[in-house]
Amino acid sequence: MNKRLKQCPVCNSTLEIVEYRCPNCETSIKGKFGVGDFAALTPTQQEFVKVFVCCQGNIKEVEKSLKISYPTVKNKLADVTAILCPSKKQERTVISEDILVEIEKGNLTVDEAILKIEQRS
Repeated sequence: MNKRLKQCPVCNSTLEIVEYRCPNCETSIKGKFGVGDFAALTPTQQEFVKVFVCCQGNIKEVEKSLKISYPTVKNKLADVTAILCPSKKQERTVISEDILVEIEKGNLTVDEAILKIEQRS
């Protein structure tokens, strides 16, 4: 089975799913169908989510399974979270900006900022 196309190969517009068909009995259902949040992820991100879930969220196990470092796992997780949970992304940005302002004012050292970020996560 081919992977689902997201964009028109001719004009690059977003494609819609408008029909489902049963290969066994030939029943067809027509309409406009949503694809779900996970369709917004790239195939690589979908594979990462699959491994993450199979490892029950254990980052050390994800590291071993994908042969990548802890920071890489955290970055991939942050990328997926930003797509699936846009409100979390905004919250995270506000936290970061708040801390950067404190560093700029001289109210926090970099080490103190790192501790603050870790405590908020």
